[in-house]
Amino acid sequence: MGSSRAYPVYRSSDPLDVYAQAQRLCALLDSRDADAHVSAELRTVADVQRMLKLLPDVSYDPDRALTDPVTGDYLFFTGRTLPVDPVELEPLLPLLLNDEVASGGVEASFVRALGKGPATVGWTGRWPDDPALRSFGSPKYDGVQAVFNSDDSDWERWADTHTVFVHVTKFGDLDRAQWLAAQIGGEVLGEAVTGW
Repeated sequence: MGSSRAYPVYRSSDPLDVYAQAQRLCALLDSRDADAHVSAELRTVADVQRMLKLLPDVSYDPDRALTDPVTGDYLFFTGRTLPVDPVELEPLLPLLLNDEVASGGVEASFVRALGKGPATVGWTGRWPDDPALRSFGSPKYDGVQAVFNSDDSDWERWADTHTVFVHVTKFGDLDRAQWLAAQIGGEVLGEAVTGW
C-alpha cells in the first residue's frame, strides 16, 4: 500500500519542451505500461471542442455534481454524449477529462490541444535496477508525469509553468531522482511529494 514519491526534475514555460523531456525520461524506463493516463480541466467551450476532436470516446465530467432535472440522476458524459451546442455546453463547464489512452498515441496532440486549465499525462513502468546507487525498480510506483499549467503533482495549484516529475518507490529515492534529472539536463527542484 502507499503512494509513490514524486520529485520535480524539470520546469519550463513551454509545454512541448516539458513533454519532450518527459519522453526522454520514459525512454529510460526498463519497462513501460501500454497505457498513459491523461487528465485535464477544460475551462472553455473551445478547450472542450479541441479535445473532442482528439478524444471523442473518453470521459468528460462536470467538476461538480450536476443532476438531470427530470430524473435526478447524476450527469456523466463521454465525448459522444456531450452537448455540441456551445449554449448547452457552457453551463457544464469546467469539465474534467480523465482517462487512459494508448501510450505513444495521442499524448503530444493532447498537449497541443490544452488550454489554460491544469492537466497531466502520466506514464507508469519500472526503472532499471542500479545496484551502484542501491536503487531498485518498483513497478507499482515508478513512472514519469508531465504536469501542465501547474507546479504540483496533484495539478491542483495553477501556475504559468509546466513541470516534469519522476515517480519512485513510496520510500523515496533521491539518488535515482538526481540521476534521472541529470539525464535531461535538469535537477531535483524540491522535496519529494506524494505521487500516485
